[in-house]
Amino acid sequence: MSVMKKWLSAVRLGESGQVLLAVLAMMVLGIFMVIPVLNYASTSLKTTKMYEENLKGLYAADAGVEDALWRLNYDIPASFPHSYQITDINGMSVDVTIDEVSAIVGEELGESGSHAEWLEIIRSVDYNAETGIYSYSMSLTNNGSGNMKILKILIDLPPALDYVVGSTSSNITIPSNDDPTVIGAPDNGITLKWEIPVNQAPDISVGETEEHNFQLSGPPGIEGVEGHGFVEAHRADLGTVWDSESYPYSITVQAKDDTETVVATIRAGVWQGSQPDISCWQVNP
Repeated sequence: MSVMKKWLSAVRLGESGQVLLAVLAMMVLGIFMVIPVLNYASTSLKTTKMYEENLKGLYAADAGVEDALWRLNYDIPASFPHSYQITDINGMSVDVTIDEVSAIVGEELGESGSHAEWLEIIRSVDYNAETGIYSYSMSLTNNGSGNMKILKILIDLPPALDYVVGSTSSNITIPSNDDPTVIGAPDNGITLKWEIPVNQAPDISVGETEEHNFQLSGPPGIEGVEGHGFVEAHRADLGTVWDSESYPYSITVQAKDDTETVVATIRAGVWQGSQPDISCWQVNP
């Protein structure tokens, strides 16, 4: 009988031992599972914190761009480049630099002469919904005291527009149907450039108006479809004449944390006139 009890006791002990081993195994497995989970949680928290910090930086940088646009509209700097700092935006300092643009798509912008008003530029754009074509017309009138020549026409257009090949009809370009150089792509906006050699450019007599027409394809309702740009005329006191009341500027903004580390950077191109027109926008370039 005592032998039987000892045998039963050994069986029970064996079962308990197996349960104990199973529990220990689960604990060990749990340890191996918990460590990665904790590491993942820690990484996730760090990522969330970095994301929030970057988002605050972008908001701060965007506020700097808005401040620069306000200054260009209401308190334009006396000279360029103009740099200043705004403090405590989302707990960050924001460095802002506004500068005049000296070239568009590599084309140097000439100085405007003392009699730029002698060249009157009028633009109009009509849209045909059936064909999806914008008809662009530009008239140039010589209101000065002598003949003038047009050497260059450059027009910077908003996105989604494309030039219709063979659509130019002009009294200024040589030949009259000369297509422009198309710079860029419709996704980001194209720039059209017509250049006329000085020895071939026709004269525009005093009081005379010449026409420059072309077509663009694109969807309806594009804002700022007239674009921006300039006309370069040949007279010593005329120089570059803008075909709109706006002028191009660049804005560079950096948001920095309390360690002076750059958290976010925004670069913007803007045509500033009666209303600002953002032509390009780069985040953390």
